[in-house]
Amino acid sequence: MTSAALFTTQVHRRMDDLPLDDLAPLFASGTLYDQPDWLRYCEASSGGMLRHLTLADERGRTVGLASVRVVPDDHVMSLYNLRALLGDSPLADVPDGALFPSAVAALSGAHCVLLTDPAAGPDDRSAQRGALARAVVDLAEAENCRATGFLYLTRDAAQDVADALGTVAGAPFLVAAQTRLAGGWPDFEQYLATLRSPRRNKIRRERKQFADAGITTRVLHGTAELGEVTARLQVGLRERYGVGGTVDSVLRDYAHLGAAVDERVRVFLCERAGQPIGMSLALADGDQLHVRLAGFDYSLTGVDFAYFNAVYYEPILWGIAHGIRTYSFGTGTYGAKLARGCTPVPLYGVACWPEALREPAAGLLGEREAALREELGLPEGEPR
Repeated sequence: MTSAALFTTQVHRRMDDLPLDDLAPLFASGTLYDQPDWLRYCEASSGGMLRHLTLADERGRTVGLASVRVVPDDHVMSLYNLRALLGDSPLADVPDGALFPSAVAALSGAHCVLLTDPAAGPDDRSAQRGALARAVVDLAEAENCRATGFLYLTRDAAQDVADALGTVAGAPFLVAAQTRLAGGWPDFEQYLATLRSPRRNKIRRERKQFADAGITTRVLHGTAELGEVTARLQVGLRERYGVGGTVDSVLRDYAHLGAAVDERVRVFLCERAGQPIGMSLALADGDQLHVRLAGFDYSLTGVDFAYFNAVYYEPILWGIAHGIRTYSFGTGTYGAKLARGCTPVPLYGVACWPEALREPAAGLLGEREAALREELGLPEGEPR
């Protein structure tokens, strides 16, 4: 195993400062959410609060990369908000100064960039993750952060992080699950054949009512046709579920997507008589499709099942025609996703809380994990 003392790290505040050629093997071993174009999108949407840490070994080879978001206050999506992990408990009512600013190794897409040398053996890769984790904590201290989190890791990666950080971090905990649907069917009926009979019949009714309502779907490539109309659809969904957002903020997001990943964007725009009533936005990545967000005008939808068609069935139909073999539907709303054939892929976290919060936070995270395991149908006895 490589000694931690032999690693050196460097902090980069812009993607343009990264040694992209040296990182190419690491990017090639990663997912869509590890790629330079996605990191550029995250950098732009973070408002300059993203930091990148590179790790070099004793020979000067770049063998690791971590991306960390500095979160200045509570006004941020729950994806990056460590306070959100504490739920509605009194512990979550601690003053902002107790938790913020915080450093969170997590990006849009519910993903932690913690890349290591794909040519290294398991022990060396664990050592590289540990060195990156310690460097993230050092960065957090330099940025005067009160808490540090590593979210949306595999179980093994989370354990490497926890082992490297020792007593300043708690044990790994289940934070969420990515939901994936294995594709490759020749047609929609073959997809339905993978489900139980009652669910098959229900989906057929949902498809029929969608069609009977006169709704058609256009598939847009790129962001060129996105604008205030689709932005209002997204804000409509956010308002329905008490999530903040404005038309202007959504338009800015379109601009960031267009600048960084425009060729990946697929929009499933549902219209009645030419009027948009709902949409979902996905990212194409080879034979994978990542469905990321949705929006609806609830004053124009009724019993037409526009939501399930826009978010699930229309992307699946497009995917069947375009060779998609894996669909990712993100985290949350697990009941609907599991009912439609998705498999939960557990994602874990490690957090460094202020000392006074460590013990009570560990208790709350344990309760949260038990409830999440039950929701996902994961056995209690599964190793953490």
